Amino acid sequence: MRMLKPLAKTLLHSGGALHGFRFRNRKAVRILMYHRFSTETNGLREQFEYILRYYQPVSLTTISTYIAEQKPLPDNTLVITVDDGYRDFFLHAYPVLRDYGIPATVFLVSDFVDQKLWLWWNQVEYLFQQTLEKTIAITWPTGPEERFSLAIYQEKLNATQKIINGLIYLETEQRLALIAKITELLQVDLPALPPPKWAAVTWHEVKEMASQGIEFGAHTRTHPILSRLPDRRSIKGEVEGSKLRIEEELHQPVLHFCYPNGSLKDFTEDAVDIVKELGFHTAVTTERGMNLPEADPFLLRRIGVEPNGATPYFRELLAGVRFE
Repeated sequence: MRMLKPLAKTLLHSGGALHGFRFRNRKAVRILMYHRFSTETNGLREQFEYILRYYQPVSLTTISTYIAEQKPLPDNTLVITVDDGYRDFFLHAYPVLRDYGIPATVFLVSDFVDQKLWLWWNQVEYLFQQTLEKTIAITWPTGPEERFSLAIYQEKLNATQKIINGLIYLETEQRLALIAKITELLQVDLPALPPPKWAAVTWHEVKEMASQGIEFGAHTRTHPILSRLPDRRSIKGEVEGSKLRIEEELHQPVLHFCYPNGSLKDFTEDAVDIVKELGFHTAVTTERGMNLPEADPFLLRRIGVEPNGATPYFRELLAGVRFE
């Protein structure tokens, strides 16, 4: 739905129309997708209070059980998911979830939790934040040289985002080589481990949360774009390696998977088949929308949200008014 006009928006939120959308979509499952959390948790608390007022938060395992047993889902079910496995989830979001008794599924990049790497887009952010250089010229593998001004903070932000967008769909080796080149050009020493702002949760913290009902799913070993991997064996290594590593730590099956980046162009039919063969019960994408009872459990849609309060936009998303 297009941006709502002010009068329509007022009527939607004050005249009961939002309830109508919620009722119309009551049989659909809403899967929320979070990534990062700050020390300010009032917005998150406001969202959870709103969810408990109008929706039924359940675990992803509960959803998969209903699907497997072909049972009708409760009305207005909602699932909380969190991608990547940053430590800020443990520090800031987990205590709030625990306070409200709301379940969640966290998808871990296992090599990130093992401190074998830090996520490449965070490396790029760090490099541009730390550099004293005023310009940089990037030569893309598939195109001409591109020059960026870095004289002011906003220019650094713009360059960071544009370069991250350009790096996403490069082959893994090309991306690593270009990040190494950017590191050299910006004259910044890249630490072996991420600073606290970008750190991963620890396995000790994962075990603590698992003991309190937080579910953990696999998000590959290194977060590659699966459709850019060279062959089926590479895809399986990423998916299975993550699953086995988490199971090794938690001593329980890992039943849920999250495709990195997650749009339909980011994974292949082979990847979906591998996820099924490895015994996962569900897999989530970043395709936006709700999931009707007949939805494919290995192509589940999600709704991306930020923990900034039960805003009109947040309420519209959950009711199914719009997904843009």
